[in-house]
Amino acid sequence: MSVPAKTPRKPRRTKAAIEVAVMDAVNALIEEVGFTKVTLTGIAARAKIEPTVFYRRYSNLDELFEVYTHKYDYWLAGVTALMPEDLSDEESMKWILLNLTRALHKNRGMQQMLIWELSDDNPVTRRTSYLREKINEELIRALELKFKDTGVDMSVLAALIISGIYYLILHRNMSTFCNVDFSTKSGRDRLEKTIDQLVSILFATIRIQQEQAKTV
Repeated sequence: MSVPAKTPRKPRRTKAAIEVAVMDAVNALIEEVGFTKVTLTGIAARAKIEPTVFYRRYSNLDELFEVYTHKYDYWLAGVTALMPEDLSDEESMKWILLNLTRALHKNRGMQQMLIWELSDDNPVTRRTSYLREKINEELIRALELKFKDTGVDMSVLAALIISGIYYLILHRNMSTFCNVDFSTKSGRDRLEKTIDQLVSILFATIRIQQEQAKTV
């Protein structure tokens, strides 16, 4: 009489491995369908976990989205900690804006995040926007102080530059914008070159003012 072969047991995944699987599943689903269409059952199926395993880690989807935004948002992920320490103020501004442009082109999760914030007013989107503001507060104050005697409103100008980067990247697959195709490498290169030039022009106003002050 033959003995039935035992079905091999699946190896147990560690907590860290499950967490990676959940985040990978969430990221894939957000990139595919956006935040509003992500469901717990979809995450569980993609991560190959039971819903009970999910609830051991998160109370609900909003709590998971909070963790996700901190991981994938350009500003909340601690970008300034990665910036080289020996940069001048002008080089620092270029570094931050150019890296934002490059990161957002690749980061479909953050693209969906920005779309979600514009289309859905909820506690998570409000907190994410607020935290992004708090993180950037010190940078904006430093710029305001740097340009305080130039007549340049750096808070508004920084808002225009950053929001322009957001829009051009989110809009890039719809059509050209001002006859530039920002979905192409050529368009991206032109965007980066112009950001670099704009920052140079801004900081030139400080040097011009300093030279004028010497002649008074």
